Amino acid sequence: MINTILSILPVLLFFALGFTLKRMDFLKEGSSGDIKKIVSALALPALLFQAFASLEFESSYLILVLLIFLTGILMIFLGKLTARLFRVKTPYWSFLMGGFEMGMLGYALFLSIYGTEHLSKIALMDLGQVLFVFFVLMALLIREREGSSSAAELIQSFISSPVILAIFAGLITSVLKNLISPNALTESLTEFLKLLGALTVPLISLMIGYELSFKKEGMALALKTIALRKGLLLILALLLNRYIVRGVLNLDRIYEMALLTMFMLPPPFVISIYMKQEDRNNLDYVNNTLSLSTVISVLVITALAVLYP
Repeated sequence: MINTILSILPVLLFFALGFTLKRMDFLKEGSSGDIKKIVSALALPALLFQAFASLEFESSYLILVLLIFLTGILMIFLGKLTARLFRVKTPYWSFLMGGFEMGMLGYALFLSIYGTEHLSKIALMDLGQVLFVFFVLMALLIREREGSSSAAELIQSFISSPVILAIFAGLITSVLKNLISPNALTESLTEFLKLLGALTVPLISLMIGYELSFKKEGMALALKTIALRKGLLLILALLLNRYIVRGVLNLDRIYEMALLTMFMLPPPFVISIYMKQEDRNNLDYVNNTLSLSTVISVLVITALAVLYP
């Protein structure tokens, strides 16, 4: 137990440091966005390339990819259903039910607890949800913001995303790596990518702490959103682990923890980016939910790692 808590302590300290720097006005306005750009365009793609390049992908894994994709759609549907049940007016209630913030939080937490040697396990879980976020969640967000969703815009954002390019490059490398003999050049490039990818966890953790914000208004609705989301996803994670990860695919325990970790993450932070920024009521609700969910997710994922090592 103490080892698990200590393993995640560096990430928590980065959160605290970022939160403190914000209160000190340490960074110039806009600097946090520039740092996040380094992460999303350079460091995280480097990390993902390594993850998927080391992945021994089997055709049976497609079952898992498909089911995780469908889980996102199911959560959106359940979100719409419960919104009617609880008489919630905001459309973002259902949007906040689907998808997981892997890039800006999931990898940092999982690697800090379970180690970089298991990077490919969490990357496998990420495939289905990446497809869901780009082709379903973003389409819904754009339609809500602009009244319609453009297929061309979705496809363009997909194929131009550094994260997507890194994933596909990694998958291609994993297929071809046996045909390429290691040499001084490939080893140097590999070391460069390792150093670049290593920036991901500290920079992400620092910026999450820096951008945490809470408002009393709408806190009750945010808590209700988080409680329902995590309760539903915990049930789905346990079912998928029992009947698919363990039952059908017969994968090691670490894969179950990877899926459980992902399902306990907050909704994708991209939701707040694809909103109308002048829609203050909904924006405050979404930002409150994302910030509070980030803190709760860290606590829940740490507790699960202690209870189910």
